[in-house]
Amino acid sequence: MTDRHTLLVLALLMAACPGAVDAPTPQAAAKPEPDGPRFDVAIEAPTSAIAGQASNARIVISPRAPWHVNLDYSPKLRMDATGGVELDTRERRGPDAARFDADGLAFDLPFTPRDKGPKRIAGELQFAVCGGESCAPQSVPVDFTVEVGCDTDALC
Repeated sequence: MTDRHTLLVLALLMAACPGAVDAPTPQAAAKPEPDGPRFDVAIEAPTSAIAGQASNARIVISPRAPWHVNLDYSPKLRMDATGGVELDTRERRGPDAARFDADGLAFDLPFTPRDKGPKRIAGELQFAVCGGESCAPQSVPVDFTVEVGCDTDALC
């Protein structure tokens, strides 16, 4: 092959090839997880109650941006109470939640104190929050005390 043919072949090959191809970019660096708390916990419970009358507390989880509640992880609230308090159930799960969506989680906790004095109700709430590409199961204590008194028309 002559130099002329070689140049012709090279010119044809260059014409047949597409334009410059960008080099693949390195994968974007993984974003670090945000610092600080991932969620807030609020226990909305009465400070006092009347013996024999039903009362209600609410446990609320509010994720902080960019975190959200993981809907694929079924939350569980497990509670115990000191003597003199009836709980309608000791355990609640996702379907029992008053709210269970990406923006928050809330469980209502009905209870009935049976006799006067301070009554402690305590337990644990398990759930998960996700942010970016990471999810994290969480377990938070739930603990509150209600001062139980008597109705003036009833004996305690």
